[in-house]
Order: sequence, then structure tokens, then C-alpha cells
Amino acid sequence: MAFRRPIADFQAIQFKIADMRVAVDTARLATYRAAWLRDQGRPYKAEASVAKLYSSEIAVTAAREAVQIHGGYGFIEEFPVARFYRDSKVLEIGEGTSEIQRILIARDLGVAGPEL
Repeated sequence: MAFRRPIADFQAIQFKIADMRVAVDTARLATYRAAWLRDQGRPYKAEASVAKLYSSEIAVTAAREAVQIHGGYGFIEEFPVARFYRDSKVLEIGEGTSEIQRILIARDLGVAGPEL
């Protein structure tokens, strides 16, 4: 609630939530695409890197926006969005950092050397 109205009534909040929906759907589709390629026995590693990079970064962005939407409550340790933000940051680091994913994607495009 803000100004005696549900925060979802505010257009700025609606836009943030809509943008999160678009990004999450896009991340999901990128993941499905990489999985489909693998299931088909086709090369999929670059697509898997794209999916991991985008999905992990959008998880952090969506969690950060959720903290922003919830204001002061977003920082309370027991509140779910605080945990989501903390947990999402691990996704950018574990199983290959975002920088490594970018190198793998660039290499697949032929614009990076084999130094890894």
C-alpha cells in the first residue's frame, strides 16, 4: 500500500512487473531452445551459454526490482524478496560466471580466441 492504494494500481509498478514477465518468458524460451537443440543431437553449447547468461542476469534484475517495489520491506531478511535477491546473485557466479558465458558466446561467433 502507498498513499492508501495498492501499489499495483500505480502504472510505474505495473510496468516493472510487465517487464519482469517479458524477461522471464524470454529466459525460459532461451532455455527451452538450448534443451531442444540438445535433445535433437544438434550443437547447443552456445545456446546454453546464452540461456544461462540471460537467465541469471534477469533473475538478479527481477529480484532487484522486486526489492525496489517492496521498498523498506525488501531489505528485511525474513521477507522473501530479500532472500530472492541474495539467492539470485549466486546464479551469476556458479556454474560459469557471466563473463565466462560471454567469452563462450563470443567464441561461438568467431570473435574470441581459444584462451580459456
